[in-house]
Amino acid sequence: MNCRKIMTELSEALIRVNAAYAVIAQKHSLSYNALMVFYIVDECENSTQKDICDKLFLSKSTVNGILNDLKQKEYVELIQGRNKKEKNIVFTEKGKKKNTEIQSDTEHFESEILSWYGVDNTTYFLKQAKLLSKRMIDTVSDVIEV
Repeated sequence: MNCRKIMTELSEALIRVNAAYAVIAQKHSLSYNALMVFYIVDECENSTQKDICDKLFLSKSTVNGILNDLKQKEYVELIQGRNKKEKNIVFTEKGKKKNTEIQSDTEHFESEILSWYGVDNTTYFLKQAKLLSKRMIDTVSDVIEV
């Protein structure tokens, strides 16, 4: 078994999945990571910068830069969270409109993919991907000194 070859092919396949979403991001004049921030804010009421960092595995400074850009474009605003330091990220009216456009494109794209690949195949793949990614994260810390 050629571990390196298999893992390289897996990485390339996952990168191509992200590249498809990057096309949607580009259409809406966003970076891939900014698009992912839109998805997180849409899915999780009261999202914080820490939530985004944790979900996207991005540094605090990177997420801060993305949020500043989205604030400058008037797509999001930060409101008081549970304490003085915590800020929740919410869409502005302009951001809600942009999010509706993005979700419309995404739904069309994703429904085409699910129709082609099948819900059962997708569900199985998702289960396996979660299992593999969890094991990879757990194992890398044990095997590699950081």
